Amino acid sequence: MVITLVGEKLAKPGLEFVYYGPGEPCKSCKLARVCIGNLEPGRRYKIVRVRNIEHPCPLHEGKVRVVEVVEPAIDVLIEPKYAIAGSKIKLSFVDCNEPDKIEFIRPEGLFEGDTVKILEILGDMECNGRNYKLVRVMREKE
Repeated sequence: MVITLVGEKLAKPGLEFVYYGPGEPCKSCKLARVCIGNLEPGRRYKIVRVRNIEHPCPLHEGKVRVVEVVEPAIDVLIEPKYAIAGSKIKLSFVDCNEPDKIEFIRPEGLFEGDTVKILEILGDMECNGRNYKLVRVMREKE
């Protein structure tokens, strides 16, 4: 569980977001350590709890709220030979260039080389004439 700050309008349990890095006002903000210091650029987060604490913020239309976030499970295509529920693998993105499948080929929140645990096998998917497995994974932090 990670504590961070998000804009008041976005502070809803279940909301997912990708942290892309600090905005210009964040660099001189006294709350930056709590707000962005706990987040990793390029990672996806899911709000699990909103606390009743708010702070002024020039970036988020006035106020931010304190929230608890976790990295959610993410769906990704992998080679079938690695698709074993419960196993841990080093993620290697598949070679596919079909634009309608990009969300599963290179999903936001995961990087090539991440260690992930396969939680569930969701099914089969074809891409560029090859068969892959769509799996739900959770990143394993080192």
